[in-house]
Amino acid sequence: MKKQYIILALAATLLASCADEFDRNFQVGRPDKTEQYAYLSEYKALKDYVDLSKYPNFKLGVGTDAADYANQGVTYVVTNVNFTETVAGNAMKMASCVDDKGSMNFATVESYVNEATAAGLSVYGHTLAWHSQQPVKWLTSLMADKPVPVDPNAPKVDTWVEQLTNGDLEGADAGNFVVREPGQADVNRITDGVGVDGSRGIVVHSVDNPAQDWDTQFFIYTPNHTWLAGDKFRFKMKIRADRAASASLQAHAAPGAYIHWTMLAGNYNFTTEWKEVTYEGEISADQAGGNGMLSIAFNLNVDKAANNYYFDDMSWEALIQAAAGPVKYWENIVANGDMEGDDVSCFFTTEPSTGGPHASTIYDGVGKDGTRGIMLQSEDNPAQDWDTQFFIRVPDALLEGTKIHVQFDYRADQEGDADTQAHNEPGAYQHWACIGSPHFTTNWQHWDKEVTVDGNMAGGAGMHTIAFNLAKNKKKTKFYFDNVVFEVEKESTGGGIPLTPEEKRDTLMWAMDKWVSGMMEACKNDAGEVLVKGWDVVNEAISGGNPDSEGVYALQHANGDENNFFWQDYLGDLDYVRYVVGLARKYGGNDLKLFVNDYNLESDWDDNGKLKSLIKWVERWEADGVTKIDGLGTQMHISCYMNPQTQEKKKAAITNMFKLMAATGKLVRVSELDMGLVDADGNKVNTPDVTEEQHHAMADFYKWIIQEYLNTVPVAQQWGITQWAATDSPAGSGWRANEPIGLWDQNYYRKHTYAGFADGLSGK
Repeated sequence: MKKQYIILALAATLLASCADEFDRNFQVGRPDKTEQYAYLSEYKALKDYVDLSKYPNFKLGVGTDAADYANQGVTYVVTNVNFTETVAGNAMKMASCVDDKGSMNFATVESYVNEATAAGLSVYGHTLAWHSQQPVKWLTSLMADKPVPVDPNAPKVDTWVEQLTNGDLEGADAGNFVVREPGQADVNRITDGVGVDGSRGIVVHSVDNPAQDWDTQFFIYTPNHTWLAGDKFRFKMKIRADRAASASLQAHAAPGAYIHWTMLAGNYNFTTEWKEVTYEGEISADQAGGNGMLSIAFNLNVDKAANNYYFDDMSWEALIQAAAGPVKYWENIVANGDMEGDDVSCFFTTEPSTGGPHASTIYDGVGKDGTRGIMLQSEDNPAQDWDTQFFIRVPDALLEGTKIHVQFDYRADQEGDADTQAHNEPGAYQHWACIGSPHFTTNWQHWDKEVTVDGNMAGGAGMHTIAFNLAKNKKKTKFYFDNVVFEVEKESTGGGIPLTPEEKRDTLMWAMDKWVSGMMEACKNDAGEVLVKGWDVVNEAISGGNPDSEGVYALQHANGDENNFFWQDYLGDLDYVRYVVGLARKYGGNDLKLFVNDYNLESDWDDNGKLKSLIKWVERWEADGVTKIDGLGTQMHISCYMNPQTQEKKKAAITNMFKLMAATGKLVRVSELDMGLVDADGNKVNTPDVTEEQHHAMADFYKWIIQEYLNTVPVAQQWGITQWAATDSPAGSGWRANEPIGLWDQNYYRKHTYAGFADGLSGK
């Protein structure tokens, strides 16, 4: 059950009681500089300066740590006293709610949304589809290879199979390694610079005078492989310690679930130099226990003095019977073969009316059974049979000897024949024969052909394309194609069969559905009403570079980035946005206001090029006639420049940004406003070094920005402004560390920027 609040007066009571618990610094200026800061005590709460008679839709927001807010201390009171909207900094991002196994926990979200709503605030959702702060391990696991089909009658051979996924510790996956130190929670941890030759490794800290040898432990854990009695294995690793010591080894099930007092050689001696230890053996019945062994436990408090133990380059292999030789399987390498999506990267067309080859067009209602399909048209009396062509182009270069299996549904509005050719790229002819000559009728037919690519078809660089010559009957005819499958025979010697693009897409659509439906449910009250009405449905989509032929920047993509997860790489640049928008409306209702949020939209170095690209992408996403994006969010993580010429350029770009956003007719939101400082020489200024003059310059800039927003964006399009950081950032922070980005300092005393912000809201 969600927490219930009977009347809003309860929230007011809580607010008053919390305020009594501290000295309300957030309402006054610095007491150590009374002359400069006393005037700030005369200012009212920020939200009191919003003139709702002039700006009835305006929401004054703040980025909030949901856990701090739930404690109902200073964050709770500052937020409720000064703002009308709150945005969770991290709590509503996917990685905060979904663990590495896909389990979803929305308890923090539910508490935060209910408490803020009861306090009279609106809650803005941040965020549904992003590439950062994703449960990368779980999402990646969903796309793991399928098991290779094995003929049960095929001969088997003994094969050593590694059970550790990151034994050299150079990757990010620490799932096989668990560190247990006194007073600390168990952790999967890999540390830079502590391995062999300064590489990555694992370090475990033991303590003085432990009660038990196992007070400090290191576990090597195989959660996906259970070791049974009689299993043969071989093991190796490199170890050292800060001083010579010994460790005993045990057999465990999960880490901490003791089974037997000895494992491997029983114990290991550590020296101050790296050494490799190896062991090959067989799991005993005692070590396997009743349900099997999963972990080797190293007890690191055998010696009773504190020490550091280091581990690197681990391997734990199982001897497994596997099928002898490679296993053959078919892999479909055509994307969107059922034509139900918008990806036409594998389909091209040449028509007399439009030329070509160019990307095919998928039409509604022309496919088999009234589904989507590809349609193209030949004309009367063509000069050549290939004046009208349809191409199936695959990403793989198909070399001589490659076996292919091609299927598709086809028909025409007049009966006639067609030929197929082998091409490299569409239009780059290689051979006159390919997969045969389909005969078209006015009824749907199914083509199913398996061939081996010969030397003529492959040419010098390989075959990529099947070309259909459709002008053979010399009559004006419409041709239709649907349900294209293009399979290539491949071999696997282990590991599995990769999922097809369609399988990956379907799996990730399921994961996105699970995520969005869960989040929307968490944002409802017990009556089923959705409490969070505005969302960053898509966050930080635009790359800021790699423009296309229209000058529009590309979307962000992984390009080797394994630490983030890019939905667009699997669902497509168009469909990933359309899909998440559709899910948000399906589970949250059509009255949700959905924003696309991004940074550097105020860029002066490219004449607001990133914003212009975002606007074009929104047009593309909405071109299906179904997808509706209600607003644009600009983060505005900016700086105040003490160089006057630079500052004027920045201000001109901000003005242009607001004008461009307003011209779209969509809602406009400043989503994550905070401000650093750059001196006249172009150097970032840290908080302790900011002068009074610079503080006032920052205040003036805040005032200007807010008034520029209110004056430039039509009232009906105003959503509001969210200050992302209430206080200055601490020196050790992960966000703009040691920068003067707040309206309050770290002691919650008002700064001059508070006055600038208030004056901007009031129009003073």
